[in-house]
Amino acid sequence: MMDHDEGPRNQLTKEDIKEVLRHLFSLEAIKAFINLAGWYIHDHVAPRAKMKIAGNPRIHPTASLRCGEHIYLGKNSHINQYCCIWASKNSKIVLGDNLLMGPGVKIFSSNHSSKMGMPMNVQPFVEKDIIIGTDVWLGANSVVVAGVTIGDGAIIAAGSVVTKDVPASMIVGGIPAKPIKKRE
Repeated sequence: MMDHDEGPRNQLTKEDIKEVLRHLFSLEAIKAFINLAGWYIHDHVAPRAKMKIAGNPRIHPTASLRCGEHIYLGKNSHINQYCCIWASKNSKIVLGDNLLMGPGVKIFSSNHSSKMGMPMNVQPFVEKDIIIGTDVWLGANSVVVAGVTIGDGAIIAAGSVVTKDVPASMIVGGIPAKPIKKRE
């Protein structure tokens, strides 16, 4: 319960300023900044530098990338904010020309095995290529799993999970994604 004499909490106080100054140049703050810079380079800068990119794509700075040397990005494609494009050491992700990716799209070319008797975090990977054609729209927060091919001109509805191949010009949606209709 808020004490009414305190006033609104959206105002900067002397205590707030003192706390910031006390911690700004501390060893913990310096370690945190180094850790944050390292994470950003690992997750965004290094993989992008290794990607095979054609033309003039737009990649949002919050996009998370893995194994950039196994990601192929076509010209005029757009990877939106908070997208994850995670290739793996033994599989590739091919993204065609004029691809439109809504915010939060996830594309994973590998996954853990699920054998009993072995902890999940040490299971070997199952790795399969993902191929996404030209002029494809992946709606916000959709997920594409390993081994899937999405044909040219397809549309994946927002929030869908694509577990099987999608024919060209098909609109799919749901969990798992199922055909809705053909594009006209």
